[in-house]
Amino acid sequence: MPRARLMSKFHHQASHAKLESMNQPWSSSSSIRNCFLLRMASKHKALVVALVTTIGLLIILLSAGRTASPLGKRAPEPWEIEDSVKKPYPLKLEEFPATVEALIDAIRATTRKASANGEKNFSASMRREWHLKNPCQSRRQMGALYSLRKEARDLVENPKWIRVLKEYEILHRTCVAQMGSVTDFFLHRKSIPGCKFVVADTERGTGIGNKLLSIVSIFVYAVLTQRVMLVPFSTTIPGVMCEPFEGSSWVIDPELRNFTLARENPKLWGSVSKFYQNVDECSMSNDDTAAAASSHAAVEDSHDSTGATYYCGSPKRVKSIYASRASEDWDCQPQPRFFCDTEQAHYTGVSWIYFREALYFLPKLFAVPSFRPVMEDLFPDRYVLPHVLRSIMLPSDAVWGRVRQVHDAHFRHADTRVGIQVRYFHGLYDFNLLHEATEKNIHGCLVEHKLLPDVLVPDHNLHQEEVVEEEEVLHGSSASADLSSSYNKTSSDSLKLLQQPLKVTTVFIASLYHSLNDKLTKLYVRRALETGDAIGIVQLTSERDQFFGIEVDRQALTEILCLSLSDHLILTPQSTFGALAQGYGALKPWFTDIRPETSSVCVRGQTPETCYQIPNTKKFSCPHDLQVHGKLMSDLVPYITDCHLVEEPFVKVRAGGLGLQLLTSQDESSSDNNSNKP
Repeated sequence: MPRARLMSKFHHQASHAKLESMNQPWSSSSSIRNCFLLRMASKHKALVVALVTTIGLLIILLSAGRTASPLGKRAPEPWEIEDSVKKPYPLKLEEFPATVEALIDAIRATTRKASANGEKNFSASMRREWHLKNPCQSRRQMGALYSLRKEARDLVENPKWIRVLKEYEILHRTCVAQMGSVTDFFLHRKSIPGCKFVVADTERGTGIGNKLLSIVSIFVYAVLTQRVMLVPFSTTIPGVMCEPFEGSSWVIDPELRNFTLARENPKLWGSVSKFYQNVDECSMSNDDTAAAASSHAAVEDSHDSTGATYYCGSPKRVKSIYASRASEDWDCQPQPRFFCDTEQAHYTGVSWIYFREALYFLPKLFAVPSFRPVMEDLFPDRYVLPHVLRSIMLPSDAVWGRVRQVHDAHFRHADTRVGIQVRYFHGLYDFNLLHEATEKNIHGCLVEHKLLPDVLVPDHNLHQEEVVEEEEVLHGSSASADLSSSYNKTSSDSLKLLQQPLKVTTVFIASLYHSLNDKLTKLYVRRALETGDAIGIVQLTSERDQFFGIEVDRQALTEILCLSLSDHLILTPQSTFGALAQGYGALKPWFTDIRPETSSVCVRGQTPETCYQIPNTKKFSCPHDLQVHGKLMSDLVPYITDCHLVEEPFVKVRAGGLGLQLLTSQDESSSDNNSNKP
């Protein structure tokens, strides 16, 4: 079936796919799709509510008149205050670290404040005891394993990131050691001087790819703002990964549902709208002089975590917020105003920030004006995802043992390693509709870019060859008469043939279905290749449905890491499973292309950095930072760009639009489309 006709049929029947997928286990794509749909519904609902409210207020004004103040001037109505601000005074992060050295100094200062006399003694014996209790082979072996690849040069070490991470590790250890029970600490609104926290939760129904990408984004934010990141056990991540921070733990009490159900505990976690209300009230002074005089005190005073009020450049007091959410109930990412200087200045006064995410929002951290200088200094090559994944997302020994087994049995002696990941977002329905076109394009991509030889022959020829081979076995061939004489001939020619250099290619497939494996096995394993090369096909699982749980995530991470150990990657667009593989491997992948309007079988990705899918906006939404408000982030930050057109989510999230992507320094300067060398 022609591809255009095939995709047209797919679009017409997308609703049937959704109905059928309701009978299937949860998928991470459905979780993101639900976030997107709920966000759209919420926006329309908010518009209707606002319209009705405005009409009602107008009626009240016309019928009841207006109230006068004791001075004879009319007191402004609440809705008028918000609209009457002509010169909003932005509360800035004027002293935010602009260099790595300044960031290290800030982390050290926070640690000293938390411990009063610097870091408490973490002796060599304590270190040995901690490592015995928290074994992690991948901590020592991961870098070495990537260096064994023969065609993809490994990631260049980032010494600045290593230094910052070491300082963060001390801060993390210092704060957590003093907390005692996290449950008691949080519920009783306790505080430790200098210690602030982020909770990195994940959205229900998300796979390992979405979980790790969102937590990586949250962790970078935690480092920038000198916060301690804690991860609920319910995410399954602590059961899949090693403890990343020496001498401490990142796990929140397994039984503590106050963190995993923040949206159902409004008394414990302040809403996003309440936080923004504080920001607006603090930024609406018409007296620039008074605002300027009190702005610095606002940041300092806002550290009050007891629920008291404080001045912040406004004639009014606002109530301090001890714990706040970063996302609305219906979204899977921080709200647009999160990426603004004024809002970030106010977040310095919040002791706990709760994230419940499913998306890789890290590119937008580069867009925050106060964050950008230190981010550019910390990651000059902008290989952020590979550096962070390999430094803190360390697979547990249960996972690493499986990865080593696959590597030693199939990868170690291969000259070329090719990883292929295939995802059908609507399960069996998509597979039945798309697998023939997808597999044809994958094979075409392998051949076109010389990753595998072209041995494709018509099926009837294959059948004829099988018949001839069978007849020769049953009845003998013309060569059989000379069989006895061949035994007497010298074997020198055969020995020379066997001693010739042999190229070994290992193809690793990750898919819920076995169809591609069958196709490539038939083409490359069940026949002798004219080139004399050897090709092996490896696939660990083909479960058809996606399931969830610690063991499922362990096996999924095993396959992700095996993909990442490849020299070349072919991925399904929009798949976070594949995105993790390109991130760990620091690889620029090929994406299978089944768009109806194109004839290409695959296209090269723009960067090893993955796509930030369906961002709720690509513009700055910063009402108190007028120098950026309403402008496109990509206009102000040249290395933030749209994701490749092949990743337009016409299958995964209809009408979601293209996401945002971070270009590495090499991607900006290099036109080499076939290089996987950092």
